[in-house]
Amino acid sequence: MKNIKIPPRHEVRPYFQPIISLQSQRIIGYETLGRWVRQSGVESLGPFFKDPDMSEDMQLMIDRHLREQAIERIAAASDESELFINLKPSWIYRTYKRTGILPTIELLKKYKINPSRIVIEITEEEFTGKLQELTWIVELYREFGCTIAIDDVGSGFSNFDRIASLQPKILKVDLNILKKSIVHDGYKAVMQSFSIVSAQIGASLLVEGVETKQELRSALQVGARYVQGFLFSKAEPDLQRPDAYKAMLEEEIKSFGQDEFRRYHHLLSVHQRLDALINASVHISNAEEADAVIEQTIGNVTDNCIRMYICQGDGYQISSNYTRSEDGWGKDESYRQANWTWRPYFISNILMMNLQKQGILSQAYTDLDTSRQIQTYSCAMGEGYYLFLDLLI
Repeated sequence: MKNIKIPPRHEVRPYFQPIISLQSQRIIGYETLGRWVRQSGVESLGPFFKDPDMSEDMQLMIDRHLREQAIERIAAASDESELFINLKPSWIYRTYKRTGILPTIELLKKYKINPSRIVIEITEEEFTGKLQELTWIVELYREFGCTIAIDDVGSGFSNFDRIASLQPKILKVDLNILKKSIVHDGYKAVMQSFSIVSAQIGASLLVEGVETKQELRSALQVGARYVQGFLFSKAEPDLQRPDAYKAMLEEEIKSFGQDEFRRYHHLLSVHQRLDALINASVHISNAEEADAVIEQTIGNVTDNCIRMYICQGDGYQISSNYTRSEDGWGKDESYRQANWTWRPYFISNILMMNLQKQGILSQAYTDLDTSRQIQTYSCAMGEGYYLFLDLLI
């Protein structure tokens, strides 16, 4: 075994990195991180816990010592701050299988802390045990009143099987995906998929590693409820005022909202330009008449419209596809009679258009043909026909 530095218990301390709610702009909790506090300075214990040559029993001993200090500290806090505790799946599994107890729950009982203030983060790690048994053990934390989170979603081992089985209330997104999403449409789509998954399973999205205001803006765009990172604070030995970053966040959220309203303002222009068509009595009985309607409308659409077509309420496209290129608008008759009910939003949008009598804008997604980020604006026209416009974001 290599000569591995083992920190003495009296020199390890929990440090606390704030987690901020974009909903309230206040610190709602802290992730506890281990630090080795020496005369020469403060070092992260990350390398110690990740060292494959280090005894797992030694890692567990240091981790539990840190955990107890952090729980004692948060129990004495004057507010109701939550504590995010990192636990490896293998540690949970091995400890419970060997002893039949969960040390964290015993510590919560010892310090008489409300378990709803504790978030158990299942960390990113390859897990060789049975997922069904891990799920059953994690359920004991949930039944005791703790919140379950999955850390580093999108990295190596935090796969969708684990998400589906553990049913977390918080998904923490790997910071590298956030950074790549700013400059790469593929990663941006992956980030948006996490937002959709979290909404579908009833979980909140926490974006960690936020270091710049641009990354904060990206977190807002994908629907993050919570954020964490050096833009606000590194891990500190002391807890902070809950409103420490409220003023800065209020300013950034206001700026983001104003920019979003400006970005969507073109939709009002689209609707106004098409208002006469939408409210007119349009007669369509065949593909040629549908194409004629689009050709009469092309001059009234905004510059960011790249595609137009007309469908019937049963999902069948009656018109050709009209697509904008550098040379102008092109017509593709091969899309006539294509059916779009396989798209998840199609039927619900048809129902909403009929109910609300107004146009509907889809969520942002990546266009299959151009690989660019678009949104689809759809509106009812005539009796049983619907006009669709694909708009570049």
